[in-house]
Amino acid sequence: MRPLARHLIGGETLESACAFTARLNGEGKRVTLGLLGEDVETEIAARTVAAEERRALEAIEARGLDATLSVKLSALGLAVDEELCFELLLALVAAASEKGSAVLIDMEHSEAIEATLRLYRRLRESGYESVGLVLQARLRRTLGDIEALAALSARVSVCKGGYEEPPRAAVEHESQVRERFLRAISRLADSASLIGISTHDPDLVQESRRLLSTAGLARDRYEIQTLLGVAPRLEDELVAAGEPVRVYVPYGEDWYPYVLRRLRR
Repeated sequence: MRPLARHLIGGETLESACAFTARLNGEGKRVTLGLLGEDVETEIAARTVAAEERRALEAIEARGLDATLSVKLSALGLAVDEELCFELLLALVAAASEKGSAVLIDMEHSEAIEATLRLYRRLRESGYESVGLVLQARLRRTLGDIEALAALSARVSVCKGGYEEPPRAAVEHESQVRERFLRAISRLADSASLIGISTHDPDLVQESRRLLSTAGLARDRYEIQTLLGVAPRLEDELVAAGEPVRVYVPYGEDWYPYVLRRLRR
């Protein structure tokens, strides 16, 4: 797995991930940096992750990188204590806001969605707008969640979904996932402040762009978001066409579960 991991992650250290980021910036691509690891079981582990993510924010600023930070709430202690998770998340979002940057709350198992939405709303109530979240098109609840977020003009990225889910929570057929993906993009066109089209499927990208163009959205209202090492040719074609492209660059020593999910999908 390690040779494959070299193509899918930005390395095991922040320094190597920053080098990847600088290279991608040079190709006209924005970046989202994400420290690998999730499901921590202690407060100490959660605070250690938060400290590493704060270090990533400092590195982004110091090196002048066009990058934002992605976080997983389970890595910030969501299962340990929701208030602890909010404390650590709030500190990261506040630090990013001070630097003129943003934080993206990544998607996880469907069981974490209610808590994720609660914490997102608390951040917005605290006055932070430069925070977004990822929703999974394959989950049955997602279209309803988009409607519930409409009044907040949220920053929302839509992906197909990479976690194993029970049939009661998610649709399985690819045609259903694609149909729900496009419905999600269409609904977000009416309410979201920034839309992330998170897919490597060229047809979905093209149809999503068409939907947003028809809705009158300019390119500063959306991004095409990809995963490092999966579709570099598509990224280059989109950049050449003047489209905003953002690449997720995961990094860290805990790379095995991430690479395994990529192989399964």
